[in-house]
Amino acid sequence: MNKKRYVPDLQRLHSLAERNYAALQRLLTQSQDEPLQREILVGDQLRFQIEEKTSARYTTDLAIAQTAPDTHDFVKASFIVRLYHDARMAEIIDCQGQERLTALTLTTENPAYPRDEKLQLNQHLADWLKLCFQTGRTQYEFNYAG
Repeated sequence: MNKKRYVPDLQRLHSLAERNYAALQRLLTQSQDEPLQREILVGDQLRFQIEEKTSARYTTDLAIAQTAPDTHDFVKASFIVRLYHDARMAEIIDCQGQERLTALTLTTENPAYPRDEKLQLNQHLADWLKLCFQTGRTQYEFNYAG
């Protein structure tokens, strides 16, 4: 059996990461003095909390988690996005607790994951950002009861 070798489309992946970075910067503009905390409301039931986990000179990690009191944990979305400020790129580095995402997943390692998993996850981030811009409302602080 002669299978065609999968080659990741790095140009598409980098272009997507650049667009995601620009969109996140637009969504999360704030003063540099305070740690980032936002809540995005999408419709009446869907809420996402965005919180800065770590920040360094060239990178910032953001934890994005869906919060809904009536939803089971296994269906709540959660991911960590790393912003690379020097390259002006953003990518998902952890999704639902799965770390060590790579641009190429070999089928012999774990056939349950698609070969272009990293591209698909970052496309998911782009789609999520689009949803936030089209129908979302931003709450700048989520340190409140309720």
